[in-house]
Amino acid sequence: MFDHYSCGLSPAEAAAEAAEAERETAEFEAQRAAEREAYISSLPTKHHRHNLRRRVKKNFDEAMRRARNAEAVPPWLTDADKAAMLAIYQEADDLERLTGVPHEVDHIVQLVGKNKAGDQVISGLHVPWNLRAIPWKMNRMRGDWFYIAACERVDPNSDDEILAAF
Repeated sequence: MFDHYSCGLSPAEAAAEAAEAERETAEFEAQRAAEREAYISSLPTKHHRHNLRRRVKKNFDEAMRRARNAEAVPPWLTDADKAAMLAIYQEADDLERLTGVPHEVDHIVQLVGKNKAGDQVISGLHVPWNLRAIPWKMNRMRGDWFYIAACERVDPNSDDEILAAF
């Protein structure tokens, strides 16, 4: 019987192919790590080397500072949540190094979301489930604009106080 996922290979051949791919991936990652370390070592000052080695942590710390200033960091945020957020920042850095395309961490619901008229309609939180790594260009195109289809069509003279606020 033909297995669609093995491309016609026997289970032993598929396992050998997977092992080969895993070995090649490990070699590639080791080579990239060596190249990166050689580049970092070639930087002129200790300050430059230190900043490049801790770029992800620095980006995370700066984002936390900006979010605290915007009052978007909830007081119940745990160390595990912060570790999960740091992992998303690491993912963005890994994607950038792997693809060569600049990536950023995006808030799915913006910290200050605006509608078409420019009014603030939503305030997101700086929490792990509101973050994702996306290409820089996509994040810049999106900006701080937040679209709520139902709220864009709300009658301002509505009796519903919550909907009228939009």
